[in-house]
Amino acid sequence: MSNCSQEIGSRKIGFIGVGLMGTGMVQRLLAAGHETYVLVHKNRVPIEKVCKMGAIHCDNVSDLAARVEFIFLCLPSSSEVTRIAKEISRSRSKANLVIDCTTNSPGSLTTIHEIFSNANIEYLEAPLTGGVTQAERGQLGAILGGTKEAVKKARPLLSACCSEVVHVGPVGMGANTKLVSNFLALGTATLVVESLHIAKKLGINWQSFYDLARQGSGHSMSLDRIAPKAIQGDYKGYMFSITNTAKDFRYINDLFMEKDIELSKLAKWMLKQYEDAETKGLGNSVLSQRLDPALMNR
Repeated sequence: MSNCSQEIGSRKIGFIGVGLMGTGMVQRLLAAGHETYVLVHKNRVPIEKVCKMGAIHCDNVSDLAARVEFIFLCLPSSSEVTRIAKEISRSRSKANLVIDCTTNSPGSLTTIHEIFSNANIEYLEAPLTGGVTQAERGQLGAILGGTKEAVKKARPLLSACCSEVVHVGPVGMGANTKLVSNFLALGTATLVVESLHIAKKLGINWQSFYDLARQGSGHSMSLDRIAPKAIQGDYKGYMFSITNTAKDFRYINDLFMEKDIELSKLAKWMLKQYEDAETKGLGNSVLSQRLDPALMNR
């Protein structure tokens, strides 16, 4: 691990979960002048990248929590958030606010919130809209669930990463809003992939299909992300893993069942596509790679 610059910024921030989204967010926090500490994990590539830009690496949660005022979480699942929350609560944390950008299961939030409350740490949901490009440009959206006081503290920090920050209510409402948003976003992306599959089976040229589709009401950001690259033989236009897609659809299913909202046949079918892909060992592939014949036919 390379030595990292320790140039002092305006705030001391910890960031746990430096992955595809987290890398861009840390870059933006550093550019805004914040002294940013990152937790080392098994994938050293993004850690090395942000450390070369000035981030400071920590080998464990306790070390990070003892150094910072605020902690960002950007983790793959609620179980990971719960595990990290317990570690932070057992540490000599100086942090007074945790900003959780994870897409969480609504059913997990009572436990997560209680863990931080019992440690006298304020908790704010801040699940994100947008992708890797938006993270790098500081153009993400944040959906905030928590107290007005927590929102007031978090806004100046989130402004480094987000062009849109919306407070939707208390803890729990962030997850609800995010999952409905993901139902729309991932559902649209899935329909784009399926439409291209069908077009190919019917002998319709993808370029012609894309040129026509983007002129009509079926035009979407997902279409623009997936189709142009697929036409060139690049099936990584939508950088969201199959495992995370399946996880989000399971969370959506759980939410709808809890609230007695009938899950449509379409949503159930979408969940099955990604669970089947996981079963085939394709969990680390991205959503749009379901168009890759070499991958799907192996």
